[in-house]
Amino acid sequence: MSTALVYILAAVFVIVTVLSRIILLLIIEKGKYEKRLRKYVFFETIKKNKDVNQKEKESIIKKAGKSLEAFINLSKNEKLLTQSGVKLSLGELFIGRVMVGLILVMVGYIYDFHFLLLMVCGAVGFHIPIMYVKKKRKKRLAACSVQLGEALGTMANALRAGFSFMQAMKMVAEEIDDPLGPEFLKAIQDINYGVSVEDAFKSLLDRLPDKELEIVLNTLLIQRSSGGNLAFLLETMQETIIDRSRVKDEVKTLTAQGKMSSVIITLLPIALAIYIRLVNPEYFQMLFSHPLGWTMVIVGSINIILGWLFIKKIVHIEV
Repeated sequence: MSTALVYILAAVFVIVTVLSRIILLLIIEKGKYEKRLRKYVFFETIKKNKDVNQKEKESIIKKAGKSLEAFINLSKNEKLLTQSGVKLSLGELFIGRVMVGLILVMVGYIYDFHFLLLMVCGAVGFHIPIMYVKKKRKKRLAACSVQLGEALGTMANALRAGFSFMQAMKMVAEEIDDPLGPEFLKAIQDINYGVSVEDAFKSLLDRLPDKELEIVLNTLLIQRSSGGNLAFLLETMQETIIDRSRVKDEVKTLTAQGKMSSVIITLLPIALAIYIRLVNPEYFQMLFSHPLGWTMVIVGSINIILGWLFIKKIVHIEV
């Protein structure tokens, strides 16, 4: 039995053990719940309401996800999920990461990859869901910047029409799409529940950490304490944000070629290596069977990473 197969079987054993523990915990907790419930209500009543509660039951993945959240500390990704708008729990995200990592390891094993390449495939697969969530977060924040100018214009027009500040915010929540509209609605609900405006805006910034939104909210807080023409202030900020968005689009257009070059330079050697591995495995295997081949792989990987970092630094222009 090869070493790679042993490690794969060990990984499968660990995952099956963890899932079995989760299922066992769910069964035990359910038994404890029903036993405790029998002390206060008749079991026949529970049985009658079973069909009604069946619709409200969560999926197996969500239950397993909640058990994983209690078994493993996954709170470090909680803020990332909130800011990205992805409708997943922490446990579901972890299960997805493990499954994607296993799938890539299995695919690599089918094509008889080297053990180190299998480890790389597992690590890459484990981080792909996080990369997806970060990409969704980036798109959501970019959409927030685009919507902010329209939202400020809506609020300014509402204030000039005689609406109050809260009514103007409610109009934005009703007319602007996700992400800015629903987040404004959550802020309004917090204020209605008795949370101060400062704390509600702080929670809004935690969910949407955009610099322009932070400037707008801080300006609104200052205006509430010092007074002034709020409609004129909102229109001024709207013009500034629209001009910033135009400059960002111009910079994005001018740096598009450099960004594409970084992607091609980074992926071309990897794609070529995969192609050679599939077409001529014996020729490619020599790269990992000689010290000179290992040296070439390590030096080439370092150069690829350095080239990607340098190009990213060059094309990144702060507006």
